Amino acid sequence: MEIRLLVNGKEVRLKDFPRRVLYNMLLGYIKSLNLEEKPERVEVYVRLSEEDSGSLKL
Repeated sequence: MEIRLLVNGKEVRLKDFPRRVLYNMLLGYIKSLNLEEKPERVEVYVRLSEEDSGSLKL
């Protein structure tokens, strides 16, 4: 299992629990899609709007 989280292009170091939660959440979502082929690599891109990013305190 390899999972990386980048925020504004900078990698966020994840401890074991958050890494497993993120991995399992994404894996469960992808499995629910009933894809025709087995996924080997998954990439997720999220761009926050000004409205969304203003409420985050990083």
